[in-house]
Amino acid sequence: MKDLIIKNIADIEAVVRERDGNTFMIKPVVAGEDIDTVSAAFIEVPVGCYAFGYHFHDQSEEIFYVVSGTGKLRCFYGEKDVKGGDMLCFPTGEKGSHVLSNTSETEPLIFIDFDVKDSKTDIVTFPDTNTMMVRGIHVQGTFDVPKP
Repeated sequence: MKDLIIKNIADIEAVVRERDGNTFMIKPVVAGEDIDTVSAAFIEVPVGCYAFGYHFHDQSEEIFYVVSGTGKLRCFYGEKDVKGGDMLCFPTGEKGSHVLSNTSETEPLIFIDFDVKDSKTDIVTFPDTNTMMVRGIHVQGTFDVPKP
C-alpha cells in the first residue's frame, strides 16, 4: 500500500455487470493502483440474480463477508444458505468453486469480496461455461477451453 486509504461506500461509483439477463454491481473499495497485495469490493446482487458466475481460482484465495440479505452459495460441496454476518472462505482449486445468488424476494444481497492481488498470474475457471480467464499484471483475457 502506498498510503493510508479511507473511503466511504456512498462515495464509490458502482460498476454494473450485465450478462444474459443477470445483473450485479461492484463498488471497488481498494483496487488498481491503491494497494499492492489485496483488493476489496462491495458487491450488490439484486433479487433473483447472482455475482460473477460459478468459478474457482488456481492461485488466489478469496473471502466474502455477507453484510446483509440472504443468499444461496453453490460450491464444490453442494448448496449452502447464507445470510448477513456470514464469512465465506474459498481455497484455491476446484474445492474453492463458488457462486453466490440472492434468494430474497425483496432486498439486495450485499457482500464484501476480499481478494489476494500480487504478481502471480491467476487462472480463473468457469466450469459451467467451459471458459477460463487469465488474470495478472501483464496478461488478461477470456478464451474458450476445448471440450474433452
